[in-house]
Parts: sequence; C-alpha cells; structure tokens
Amino acid sequence: MTEFRNYYGTDPGWGTDARRALFKAACKYLGINPTQAENIFGVGFHSILQSSSVQLSGEILNKVKKDPAILNKQREIVAEIKKDNDYKVKIIRNREIKSFGIQLGGQRARGEMWKQALEFWKWRTEYSATWEMAFDELTWAVRSVNVKYSYVADSNGDITISYNLADTLDLRPSWGNRSMEYNAICCVLGFMYHDVLGGSDELQIKANWKTIIK
Repeated sequence: MTEFRNYYGTDPGWGTDARRALFKAACKYLGINPTQAENIFGVGFHSILQSSSVQLSGEILNKVKKDPAILNKQREIVAEIKKDNDYKVKIIRNREIKSFGIQLGGQRARGEMWKQALEFWKWRTEYSATWEMAFDELTWAVRSVNVKYSYVADSNGDITISYNLADTLDLRPSWGNRSMEYNAICCVLGFMYHDVLGGSDELQIKANWKTIIK
C-alpha cells in the first residue's frame, strides 16, 4: 500500500486528505495498482495526491529501458564485462554496486534557450531536438538521475544487468546547479504546479528492471 508523508500540521497540497481518499477510491473502482504509474499522468496523480513514492511500470518503464542514453551506457557496461579474462570461463559478477549519472528524455539542440524560443521558424529543423525533448514524458518524470546497477555473467556468456533508480519530482528552480533558462521556466512552472496546484516536491520516482544480454 502506498505510504503518504505526515506533514505534522502543514498541508503543502491543499485538501490533502480529500485527495488521498478520492485517489484510493478511484484506484479501487478502476482496478489500478495504487503504488505504480504507467505514464506521466499516473506520476502526476501521485504527486498531486501527496504520495511519498511511486514505482514506474508498463509503458513509461519501457521508455526508460529503451532510452538511447541507457542503451549507450549498457553497451559500455557489456563491453567492459567482456574484457574480463574470466568471461565465458566462469561466473563473474561485480563486487560492489556501481552507478552512473544520466539524462533521460533526450538532449536539446545546441544554442541559447531564449534564442531557440524566439526563432520559431527553426522549431521544425534546427531546434527540433529541443521540442522532442520537451514533449518526452521522461524529461518531466525523471530527467537527470543516478542509476545504480549490478551484473552477473554466466559461463555461457549470458549477461544479466539489474538496474534501479530513485529521483525526486521537483519542478522548482535550482540556482547554481541549472541554467538560467531552466530556472526561469521553473520559477513559473514550479510555482503553478507546487504552490497553486499543490503538487508534491518530495515525491520519489522509483524504477527497477533487469536486462538479459545473450
């Protein structure tokens, strides 16, 4: 069952109790797992209803698995494993959990964001990557995240990689860590989403999966 945070007298999401009751009733009526989200809308529901965490599943989890950045990193991991002298000789596994930082949802086009916004005639050509990133649900669900992984390769050479990630859904600006354009957008979006709509800024987005490479 989903756990919700106790704010001890504060109510960062106005009408929190009513939202939780409505959410539970809707999940029961629709037969939906209240601990998981299959798309960005499910993630948004959990945020608006002040859930403490949600597990990505279904369609959105598949997008994480197939994200080009994940696949590129996976190829690097597999190549490194195959360099081991024990590969295809005996079972090998990592001795400690490893991790890597990554950005999901694609990369924006080069150039200043204010310039890309004004030069609308280039939106479909030179700046198309920026718009593709903006409309990718992974950009809003997780985006910049640290992924932990472990692996095991059997004597036949089959490699199983286990991944897990956890990220906080927070649309507030991050001065000193993000670009001026990003912070400017978040000043508006963060206020509207967190303060007006009451979306949680502490929701933990979690995902775990395994990939087998034959």
